[in-house]
Amino acid sequence: MYKATVNNNHLFELESNQNTSSVNQTQVDFDCKMLPSGEYHILLDNTSLVAKAVHIDRNEKKVELMIEGKTYSVKLEDDFDLLLTRMGMDASASQKVSEVKSPMPGLVLDVKVEVGQSVTKDDALMVLEAMKMENVIAAPGDAVIASIEVSPQDKVDKNQVLIRFE
Repeated sequence: MYKATVNNNHLFELESNQNTSSVNQTQVDFDCKMLPSGEYHILLDNTSLVAKAVHIDRNEKKVELMIEGKTYSVKLEDDFDLLLTRMGMDASASQKVSEVKSPMPGLVLDVKVEVGQSVTKDDALMVLEAMKMENVIAAPGDAVIASIEVSPQDKVDKNQVLIRFE
């Protein structure tokens, strides 16, 4: 079984074996073949469609498809992904970070966030000077700032906590 989330909005459960295919537990006639152009010819319940993979992210199991001139973002989960989610061991659980620590000794030049502020992955949190170079410390993921443990002009040690997240 697979789960497909389309445009972060529509969830489909897909099952297929040699003889039958189903979507959300409803049997469908489905066939898909790759064309020499790299596009895909899809037959779905006697409807013919042409799909093109615009972007594929194999690590995240995401694909951006263009079907009949419309773009769809699709995230796929297989049985293994679903099992890991049920066990609380999915990628989103492992990526939650409660704090950011200094990667090296240095001097805090600038703090770019405030307590209570929401940040997204790779947002600049602060600037740290180390070995005469300015290093931007970025958010490791989406979070809300719970506390800021340093101020501009503070000297910090390696692995010192700089920011805590909610």
